[in-house]
Amino acid sequence: MSSSELHPLADEVSQHLSDPTKTFMMLVYCEVQSGKEDEFKAAFHPALKATVEEAGNFTYRLIQQADIPTAFIVIEHWQDLQSLDDHLKQPYLEKLLSDSEPLLTKAPRVDVFHEYVAL
Repeated sequence: MSSSELHPLADEVSQHLSDPTKTFMMLVYCEVQSGKEDEFKAAFHPALKATVEEAGNFTYRLIQQADIPTAFIVIEHWQDLQSLDDHLKQPYLEKLLSDSEPLLTKAPRVDVFHEYVAL
């Protein structure tokens, strides 16, 4: 798959992967406007329910920092880059991104991790 066919975020993630056919994890750090935490969680709910049913998804969780309630992290574990790209093109994710963007104080930070499994 060429980078021109990838969703922009999947293309960004691909730059960090040594092998796009292998599993990887992502942490997406989100800073929400004070007082908008419940609205942010509500916006995430449909995508959380739907994403865990996707074939290439192993984990998709939203966590909120206990002592900084405006700080959230999305924990994602994907079978491969194609699975992430398919996910990013789902209508419920497009809705999540458009609904949550105005609630954020800045663009989310995405960290990508290779997974090493004991053999």
